Amino acid sequence: MEEETIEAKRSATRIAIVIPTLNECEAVGKVVGGVKQVMDGYDYRVLVVDGHSTDGTDKIARSIGATVIYQRGKGYGDALKTGFFYARKLLVAKVIVMMDADLTYDPKHIPELVAPILKDKADMVVGNRFAGMQKGAMPLVNRVGNKVLSLVAKLALGLNVYDTQSGMRAFTSKLLERMNLMAVGMPLAMEILAEARSLDARIREVPISYRPRVGETKLNPIKDGGRILGITVRLMFDVRPLLFFGSIGTILGIIGLLLHYITLPIELMNVVFPFLLMIGGLLLFWVGFVIVLIKKVRRRQ
Repeated sequence: MEEETIEAKRSATRIAIVIPTLNECEAVGKVVGGVKQVMDGYDYRVLVVDGHSTDGTDKIARSIGATVIYQRGKGYGDALKTGFFYARKLLVAKVIVMMDADLTYDPKHIPELVAPILKDKADMVVGNRFAGMQKGAMPLVNRVGNKVLSLVAKLALGLNVYDTQSGMRAFTSKLLERMNLMAVGMPLAMEILAEARSLDARIREVPISYRPRVGETKLNPIKDGGRILGITVRLMFDVRPLLFFGSIGTILGIIGLLLHYITLPIELMNVVFPFLLMIGGLLLFWVGFVIVLIKKVRRRQ
C-alpha cells in the first residue's frame, strides 16, 4: 500500500534538483545526465545555478535539458538560495534536492533522499557521506574537520546529524519557506540544519556514497571551517539561547569563585570583583531563560 502511495506521489509531486556551478565543464554534463536517468517516472526539473562560468559550464548544462539561471551575488550559499527561490516560486516545486556538480555525489541517491519525504516521514533528509566514503574522496584534514564541526553542532545546537556538512540533501518547500537563511558561503549548510532544528522539523539521515571530485576544488578548509564555526556560535544564540548564555554565565561564575578564594581576605575591591562576576553569570542565565520563553510565546502565536 505504501509503495502504491509513493508511485502516485512520484508523478504528482514536483521535485527540483538544484545544482550550483562555477567552471564545472568536466563534470556537469555527467551529473545532469545521471539525474535524468534516475528520475524517470518523477515530475522533476534540473535547475543549474551558474556563477558566470567562463568554461562553458552553463552551455553544456542547457544543451542536455537543464534549466540554467545565473546568480547575481557570489558564493556557494548565495547560489543555493537563488536556486531555492526560483524552484519554489517559478518551478512550483514541492520538494527540493541540492547537490554539487563535481561528481562527488552520485545522482542515484536522489530517490533514496526524497522517499522519506514522499512517505511523509521527514521534512528534511541529509545524505551521510561517511557511510560510503571512497578512497581519496576527502583529505584527512577535511575529514577530521567535518567530524569536529558535526560534534560541535551536536553539542551547541542539539543536532543529531552525523554529517552536518553534507551537500546532498532533500527538503520540502514548505520547510524552506519558513527558514530565515542569511549565509552566502559554505556555512549555509549548517544554517539550514539549525533553522530546521529550531522549527522542530523531522530530520532524517540516509547513507550515500562520496567520490573524488572532478575538477579543481574551491573549498578552503581553514577559512571555510572558521566561518562555519563562527556561524555555529551565532546559531547557538538563535536556536539554544539558554545554553549560549548559560555557558558564558557558568564560565564567569567559575572565574568569580576562583578569584574569590584566591583573593580572600585581601582588600575589599579584590573581593567585590569576583562577586560581580558571579552575579553577572547568574544574570546571563536569566537572560537565556527569558529569551527561551519569548521564543516559545512567539512560536505559539
